[in-house]
Amino acid sequence: MRTARDGDSAGVPMSGVANPCDRALWYAFRWAAPGEQPEGARQRRFESGNLYESRLLAMLGMIGCDVQEIDEATGKQIRVDLAGGHLRGKLDGVATGLPEAPVTPHAIECKSANDKSFKAIAKGPIRETKPEHYAQIQLYMHALDLRRGLYMVANKNDDAIHCERVEYDPTFCLALVARIERIVAAPRPPARLHDDPTTKAAFACQWCPARAICHEGAFPRQNCRTCMFSSPSDGPRWDCERHGRRLSYDGMQTGCPDHLFIPDLVPGEQIDADPARGTVTYRMADGSVWVDGQVNLRRTA
Repeated sequence: MRTARDGDSAGVPMSGVANPCDRALWYAFRWAAPGEQPEGARQRRFESGNLYESRLLAMLGMIGCDVQEIDEATGKQIRVDLAGGHLRGKLDGVATGLPEAPVTPHAIECKSANDKSFKAIAKGPIRETKPEHYAQIQLYMHALDLRRGLYMVANKNDDAIHCERVEYDPTFCLALVARIERIVAAPRPPARLHDDPTTKAAFACQWCPARAICHEGAFPRQNCRTCMFSSPSDGPRWDCERHGRRLSYDGMQTGCPDHLFIPDLVPGEQIDADPARGTVTYRMADGSVWVDGQVNLRRTA
């Protein structure tokens, strides 16, 4: 059974790329905003999703489909990656033998939804009714060189099922991958999608994990990904320019005493820098002066 993982994603999850805000995706990729915390209700929802997924995949088997859920090379769930390995996802399965196209392999994505969401999704097509799921299955097809996908969603209220075959859109996928590549390579935060988070158009800002950093002058978390000396590259990998070494996931979480924030992440104006001492000086919004460097206490979110 798949389990929910708490903490930071190693890359950009394919499930989240439909977010129209480049800045929000960059903050998440750079581990700037607070991470998702363990919660019983969240874990139960995830486990319920697993049950529906298993049931939907089993139903495909009942109608004669051959469903591959495990990568034979690894013995684990099928994983795919794009954008130099930094755009990542896990597939529910690949099925052949669908009645509409018996010899065509389909990337399978299974979901569950409450009654209200299910009825909205079922109006279709999911490109319009559930764009985040549409983007997700498109990227799975793109990564696996498949031309068809099957989206399945179960109604958690009455167990109704909605299925939609999805045709691969290479133009959509290439544009999406190029966008993520730009976000991954960006050394500083992209422009805000909305300057005023209180407007009606900016309703998504209300629940964005990075709102306090983006709009309210909060400090980001301190780890290697918020440090000016770290940078991502294909592999996927992260490297530290200051110490000349490759960074591990756990090592990036811990960081080191030589951390210096990416200047755009500091809620102040840079007014000085001393390479010899390894410090950067800022004038903060309240007029005070703050020096970033080894002498500073570790800041945590």
